[in-house]
Amino acid sequence: MPAPKALKKPGRSTKDRAQDDQVMGTNNSSIVSKRSVEKLYYPDEAHFFRYFVKKFQRRAPLINRGYYLRMHVIDVAVRDFVQRNHDGRQKNCKDVKFIDIDFPDLMLRKKTTVLSTPRLVDPLTNLETSETGTVQLKSVHYAQIGCDLRQLDALRAALSELVNIANCTFIFVAEVSITYMETEAADALIQWASGLGRSEFCLLEQILPDGPDHPFSKTMLSHFDKLSTPLKSVRRYQTLKSQQDRFVSRGWPSVKASSLWQAWADDKYLSSAQRQKLDEVEPFDEWEEFALFASHYCIIDARNHATDQVKTTSRVPWKTETGAPAVSDSPCSYEENPGSKGQRRFGAVMETQNRWGQPCLANVMGLGTSSRLSTSDVYHWKRVPFDKHGLAPVMDAGPSIRMCHTITDLGAAGQLLAGGRTHPGNALRDCWLFNKGENKWTRTHDLPVPIYRHSIVRLGESSFALLIGGKADSSTIFDGCLLFHPEQGWANVEIKCFVGAIRTSSLVYNPVFGAAMVEDHDFDTDRTDAIRRAGYLLGGMTSDCLIANQLLHWTVNVPYTPVEKPYVRISRIKDRSTSLFYNLFFNRFGAVCVSSKSGPSPKQQVIVGGVMKDYLLPHEYEVIQCAFPNTEFLKGRIPPPLASTTLPLPRPLLVGHSVSLMDDGHVVILGGGATCFSMGTCWNKGAYTLKADIHDERVEPLTYVQTVETAPGTANGATARTDSDGASAPEITSILRVSLQCAEEFAKILKRGQPAVLTDLNLGSCVADWALDYIVEKVGAERTVVVHDSTTPNMDFNTKNFGYVTKTFADFADEVRKGNRLYLRALSTEEPSALPANLTNDFPGIAGDFVLPPQLSFVEENTFSSVLRISGPVNMWLHYDVMANVYCQIQGSKRLILFPPADVEHLNFAPGASSSSIDVFSKLDSPSLGPTHPYEAILSPGDVLFIPPLWLHTATPTSDTSIAVNVFFRDLENGYSAGRDVYGNRDLAAYEKGRQDVNKLVSSFQKLPAQAREFYLLRLADELRQKIQS
Repeated sequence: MPAPKALKKPGRSTKDRAQDDQVMGTNNSSIVSKRSVEKLYYPDEAHFFRYFVKKFQRRAPLINRGYYLRMHVIDVAVRDFVQRNHDGRQKNCKDVKFIDIDFPDLMLRKKTTVLSTPRLVDPLTNLETSETGTVQLKSVHYAQIGCDLRQLDALRAALSELVNIANCTFIFVAEVSITYMETEAADALIQWASGLGRSEFCLLEQILPDGPDHPFSKTMLSHFDKLSTPLKSVRRYQTLKSQQDRFVSRGWPSVKASSLWQAWADDKYLSSAQRQKLDEVEPFDEWEEFALFASHYCIIDARNHATDQVKTTSRVPWKTETGAPAVSDSPCSYEENPGSKGQRRFGAVMETQNRWGQPCLANVMGLGTSSRLSTSDVYHWKRVPFDKHGLAPVMDAGPSIRMCHTITDLGAAGQLLAGGRTHPGNALRDCWLFNKGENKWTRTHDLPVPIYRHSIVRLGESSFALLIGGKADSSTIFDGCLLFHPEQGWANVEIKCFVGAIRTSSLVYNPVFGAAMVEDHDFDTDRTDAIRRAGYLLGGMTSDCLIANQLLHWTVNVPYTPVEKPYVRISRIKDRSTSLFYNLFFNRFGAVCVSSKSGPSPKQQVIVGGVMKDYLLPHEYEVIQCAFPNTEFLKGRIPPPLASTTLPLPRPLLVGHSVSLMDDGHVVILGGGATCFSMGTCWNKGAYTLKADIHDERVEPLTYVQTVETAPGTANGATARTDSDGASAPEITSILRVSLQCAEEFAKILKRGQPAVLTDLNLGSCVADWALDYIVEKVGAERTVVVHDSTTPNMDFNTKNFGYVTKTFADFADEVRKGNRLYLRALSTEEPSALPANLTNDFPGIAGDFVLPPQLSFVEENTFSSVLRISGPVNMWLHYDVMANVYCQIQGSKRLILFPPADVEHLNFAPGASSSSIDVFSKLDSPSLGPTHPYEAILSPGDVLFIPPLWLHTATPTSDTSIAVNVFFRDLENGYSAGRDVYGNRDLAAYEKGRQDVNKLVSSFQKLPAQAREFYLLRLADELRQKIQS
């Protein structure tokens, strides 16, 4: 059919019509984003936006989540309206009519799409269309009106053509639409709708909660101005309170005004489970930017009739709560960087010096204008004559590209860089020490788990650091606590929660990431048996994707002797804990907190930036100085003007910023900024220096010097302090023991990907009954089995220092009792070379004695094989399993040593081999295993060891006889190799294909001279290693 002609808009100037066209153009971008959300977030629902978008474009995670929230709150509002008016029953929705109203030209295009798409037009009954009328399409449940919303009489006439207004209940939904109208026209529309029978109005549009000068607000307003689609209502109705008053004064007596950030935390819109499930759609870590976006949009639920809806004042609490402290400006200086220099977010700051020993600061790595950075921005103080050319570049053996890492000054030990991430699903575990005297990085002990957005502090003047919380991947929060020792590496720290002086199991500490952590320098540390330090943990985000409401005090106890284990005691700060104001402004996400070490007590803390729950962090409280534990509020805010100049001080966007507290009391803020949704990126363009001492008004500015490159180092750099011959024995970490209470707890352990000894599980009667005599009786004395018969205490799969021997079960049991080196790894009785072992099928006489408890339901539902293992005094060789498994100790005891997958390069695994000939137990005290990170578990009857995929492990019995059941299970949805896999140990398909690709790659260099071939292959190997690390 020929394309429809555009309808002329009567009474509008050419300029006005051009602007109308621009406003209609915003719809094109919006539906592309909604189509992205539709496809990703609603895979099991009918898709309708697809017909209005020519080509699918996957939006960035921030855009997707923002549009998901927009769409979801509208969905909830409409569903709530239907349920309240129709008892929520589907059959009563027959009286519901959806009327689509927009500019005539836009509705004409939409009508054409509907009529030409069977999936859209087929459900419409009694369909009528018009080429000239205001009502362009009508059917029983859906209609289209092409009408300028400024023409209210025409709009009423069109509605009257479709429904009996007097007998209808209306909900008007305006999603970022009427804000483009002249404010007077939009207000007239709102007032007109209030007089249309029994009505409700759902408005979603932009607000300016901290005024038009907030950096996000400025970016947003500028964006729409550049598109020639200025936001008109937002200038007059900037806050939730003004939007509420807008509706109340226009005939809507019942009005609830919320921001989208408040809606995110409101169970009316999203439950905790719904929020967490979103992380399964795509990795997400743009939380500060999401909070900024959501804080700048309001959702108005207005009704023109009496309801039991809770009325809200929509006033911000710090302007209504009594006792909210006043603020004073902090002395501050600012130096703008040249051009676009210094633009980085989520880096970390450290002190360094140039070749002449002149001090400077470096903002290390992070996210730049287009990608993660391998560079560092170097700054110095203007008061110090600085030789720019004397700056020593960072050495070329340093950490790989990353963001969301930390750098902690450990004094003489160096500055510790810990963890970080590349993308949100790829956390890093490597750690480095920077010697600022030599400007040199040295690889140190890896974290036991990969972590980013963690909280870490130096303990006093020691070389120890305490780390708590953080994210292990895009959806898993690290729920432990770690202590760093430069020589011994990382050790687990037990968390003990207290209410007053009483230890409790109640939820005092909720694991978080992105919290602010600071040491209390007033704490009395005198102890004869241990190092004791204390401090505070503020805010952070919990697993339900909300900012935590917890102001916590921690005290760590580090014994001098290795016999006792370190622990940290955590309790809530009592004073002011019920104050809404203090809970809001001290519980932040993405803030940085620093504490002064000098001066009179109480020592002061400075909290800088971040985002807070429910509200946009206002200017006056972005930077606050306080004194814990009484949370005495001293002052805050970076001042709008500088006293020494007539130029205004640009307001920073304190997100992703780096902060350092200098010895003289200066607080330095470097970098920072945010992506302002789809409206552009706002960068802090210079360095801010604040003085904590209010009486000293003179603040020396910090100025940008240059950007230096950090080439990635190698993974096999120094990993332990060395002895005289250049190496040392590894530090053994005890595997965490967990009393497993439910299946959800096991799911968290599975996500963490760390081994754990699971206790207090009911494995059935086997733990009590499975003596060798009992098994022989139930299985049958003459039943034959194939066992490993070893000539030495240490079996080696590669050298085959054992034989496969067939024995009757009775003979096998007798020889094990005599101490012979025999090992049974049961095989399938039906087809041992083709089918995996199955305890139920292979040993039906005893299978009923063993059960997997409900806590391990995931294991049972995804079981690949269940293997009976019985051994005498012989060690199992070092190997890895491709599948996850649980090793259930039934009788006797066993010691297992595990290594994380990254240690594979240190343990002599041949290419394609899953076993190593290293005798781990004889080498644990030698330097040969120095680069590795062994974990130890001692299993007793009833213990269950969870072994994650690819963790290398070996075992030795610590009793005369060991009996166990080993259950292998699939924990990946795909990726396993196709074909026969009896032992569940065939490498993943990607690795098998990769080995083939490596052979092809090497073959492609065969015609080159030997030196050239070696040169380029080594370069490729180095490039591959760098990509692995980044």
